[in-house]
Amino acid sequence: MKGNLEIKKNYDEISKIDIPQYIGNEKIYTSKKGSEKDIQKAINSSLSVYKYWSNISWADRAYLFLKAADFISGPYRSIINAATIRCKSHFKVCELIFSLRFNVFYTNKIFNKQPRLGFVVARTPFNIALPALMGNVVLWIPSEKHYAYVLMEIFKKSGFPDGIINCSF
Repeated sequence: MKGNLEIKKNYDEISKIDIPQYIGNEKIYTSKKGSEKDIQKAINSSLSVYKYWSNISWADRAYLFLKAADFISGPYRSIINAATIRCKSHFKVCELIFSLRFNVFYTNKIFNKQPRLGFVVARTPFNIALPALMGNVVLWIPSEKHYAYVLMEIFKKSGFPDGIINCSF
């Protein structure tokens, strides 16, 4: 019962939040999301950190994703559950945790055989992890803003450098 009350509390709090875009090191609050200017700024931000990110060891990138999975399975579980409910999403927290951890496992098998693309545009949460883990930078255009907000906060808390994953609506 305590878990349900915590999810309800987080749901109420998330429902009141003005969801920003995450571009570089900025949280951009604007009534018009995803303008051409914002998208171009996100692309430029991604490209400016690509060389840095692609040269970080695979193990260091993997560590960040595993840390994010640990946050989601632990202290942020009820928050991500609330965001999922808020968005009327079909995503389940256990699937997200599995996806992040599986991406690390799978990438370990293919890393040296798969060339980096450089820049990737992703539409859903499950498409952002693997490209970024491979050393690419990502412009994420999520369909579910509250879910994206919580996930971006978890990525920041996990230590992801600014601009690796930019989020614009």
